[in-house]
Amino acid sequence: MSLFPLRCLQVNFVVCQLCALISAFWFRLFLHPSKSSPFIRHVVATVLGLYFAMFCFGWYSLHFLFQSGLTYGIMIVTGVEHMHKYCLVVALSYLSLCQITRVYVFDYGMYSADFTGPMMVITQKITSLAFEIHDGRPELERVDGRRAELWNTLHLDLDVCV
Repeated sequence: MSLFPLRCLQVNFVVCQLCALISAFWFRLFLHPSKSSPFIRHVVATVLGLYFAMFCFGWYSLHFLFQSGLTYGIMIVTGVEHMHKYCLVVALSYLSLCQITRVYVFDYGMYSADFTGPMMVITQKITSLAFEIHDGRPELERVDGRRAELWNTLHLDLDVCV
């Protein structure tokens, strides 16, 4: 019996959480909104998030990027009328495919770094974003016709996705 009964995956998770806490203080001190532009803050947050995902989940974290990019592309290409349906179907289908592949193809007989749990959260966030965009469209048309035109172009700011 070991002195510390933690497995490598648990140590990775704890180390990642501690590094995220330290980087949050660093982010607040050196990248304060009054000192840096929103673009720089978004780039740093994105790079740190990608690094933490790679550290915790390895190459499986590319599934997060692929699913997010695919559904974001659907939001851009399709109209606001049907985007929520397409995003829901695509996100759930990809999540199901990853889960089935992980269980039946890569079954190691023990618990491995399960990336499908965080992927479920991403699926939930993506589909809720698509439904919120779809549900908010008529209110924008009533408020201001010009804002509705901008909304139809679906230029999403990174603040909405974070």
